[in-house]
Amino acid sequence: MARTAVKKLNEKWLLLANLAANTGHAMIWPVTTLHMTLSLGQTLTTSGLVLLVAALMNVLGSFIAGQLFDRWKAYPSLLIASAIAFCSVTTLFFYNGWPVFAFLIWLTSIGLGSVTTLLNAYATTVTGKNTRVVFNNMYIVLNVGVVLGTLVVGYLFDYGFSWLMLIAGLLYLTLGIVVAIFFNVDTDPVAGDVLPEEEADNQSVLSDESQVVETVSEPLSGQRPKLKFTALLIWIAAFLLLMYLSYMLWETVMATYLHRIGISTAHYANLWVLNGLTIIVFQKMISNWANKRNYAISVIAGGLIFALSFLLMLFVDQFWQIVLVFELLTVGEMLASPQVPAWVAQVTPKSVSGQAQGFVGMMISTGRMLGPVYGGIMLDHGWFAGLFLSVFVGMVLVNIGLYFVSKNKKVAQAD
Repeated sequence: MARTAVKKLNEKWLLLANLAANTGHAMIWPVTTLHMTLSLGQTLTTSGLVLLVAALMNVLGSFIAGQLFDRWKAYPSLLIASAIAFCSVTTLFFYNGWPVFAFLIWLTSIGLGSVTTLLNAYATTVTGKNTRVVFNNMYIVLNVGVVLGTLVVGYLFDYGFSWLMLIAGLLYLTLGIVVAIFFNVDTDPVAGDVLPEEEADNQSVLSDESQVVETVSEPLSGQRPKLKFTALLIWIAAFLLLMYLSYMLWETVMATYLHRIGISTAHYANLWVLNGLTIIVFQKMISNWANKRNYAISVIAGGLIFALSFLLMLFVDQFWQIVLVFELLTVGEMLASPQVPAWVAQVTPKSVSGQAQGFVGMMISTGRMLGPVYGGIMLDHGWFAGLFLSVFVGMVLVNIGLYFVSKNKKVAQAD
């Protein structure tokens, strides 16, 4: 008997929600340390501890959101997460002194971690498009948000931290409105979903050796769905953790390194604008190539290119060389980053989509948390060469492991 038609999420509303969330996100974190040190008189150590706890809260938000998506209801979960982000950021407009600022930043981190995970989980429910295409579009929009948010910070920071929080609050209000109106849709993966032709074509691209879709059955009625960790997922976790740990070096200690070799802070800021513009302009072309290959090829190719950029940092001392290396890193990022959540969605049952995307978010947040700590330790000892080499070797080893486990047709499932 034919199933009754169900209302599914339109991709354009998912992308609009993602744009609002990431523009707001990009307006908060670049100025957090500046506000604590310049306006509140706190030390860099204190600021680092606040950001460390914020990263932990982000991990917690990702975990809770993944559980709620699978085991409760997606729509009210995203409404609550959006409300937490809106209320905490808006409160920062009125109260941003010490120590209230730290507690509100931690609360904001829980909201943002939850929002990111839930939007990614919703992305797996969009029908009529290849899942990896949806995640590529999400990635492009994310970077549009980063560029917009960074530009707003550049123009308005001198007028006061509070005004940035007001604008960020309005963006999260926009997010909440979009969610309230358009996200009350069916997220049941078995309720009338039809594999679109594009998705079916994509499946034929995957070879027997590289397609390691795990054969975990959907839970029986009455059982609570639970994500099973296979060897493949564990290697993907290691890949994400190392990649984002490495990426955070560019957002933190790399500014100090560039200053030591004579590169100005203004040039360092220009690198991030160039990074965002490169992604916006070329991501479609990169994703068109990646979408014709299986996930292992695109992710591992991106990971190796990403790793190579750190090896080349041993040999650069001029700004034009830094630009080339940073562009190489950006190409690796474009190949790997949007493909990983889509890969995880492919190799896990639909019934645990929330937990699977929460797992992705947790690994990214953990890498972001450990990056500044690791980079700071290496920087304090002056071990720049050791920093670059360790990141390069670590990424290469993880990519090798990911390659071999993705070639295995029977990936052992962890208990």
